[in-house]
Amino acid sequence: QPSMPNGIIIMYDIRYRESDNSDSFVFFVNGITDTQYIISGLTSFISYTIGVRAYTIAGPGEWIEIQASTLLPGIEDLIVEILEDIVIINWTPLNYTELTSYVLEYKQTNEQTFQTIIFPVSVVSIGLPILQHDIEYVFQVYGVFTINNVEYESERSPPVTIMITMDSSTTSLTTSSTLSSTTSSTPSLISSSN
Repeated sequence: QPSMPNGIIIMYDIRYRESDNSDSFVFFVNGITDTQYIISGLTSFISYTIGVRAYTIAGPGEWIEIQASTLLPGIEDLIVEILEDIVIINWTPLNYTELTSYVLEYKQTNEQTFQTIIFPVSVVSIGLPILQHDIEYVFQVYGVFTINNVEYESERSPPVTIMITMDSSTTSLTTSSTLSSTTSSTPSLISSSN
């Protein structure tokens, strides 16, 4: 509801369209009398611009717009293990045709910036050489989707923190906070088919 309506509100109009596609149709829902409305039939993984305006006896008010996105699925499981002198990272695959790649982010817990490695969708497990001993690292993975030639990132997997020690049998897996990404490196790949 408007903060200062010009009289008693009698109904609302709603309009919505795809935000990233200037050629998309604008859809209208007119004459809504409730302050809540569910818009159905939206396309997955798309950002929408949604507008609402109120009507009083004096006529329509101004359109108020927000942007909202249909949810991108995120990676639910991330498993990080140490096997001799390799850090093995496995994640649950995302099975969507719009998925174009996976991105692994990792960093030392005391660093601000994540290192990133991009993988094709056929890769859901990788082996990294041991980075440095006696250092705690944070790992997380997300998917990249391309829809109408626009790239979108899924939610990051729950981060996994692991301490790499000289005795590789001693590891700890916990959750941690997330930051943003930048650089890249080259790991060994363990391929898997979807």
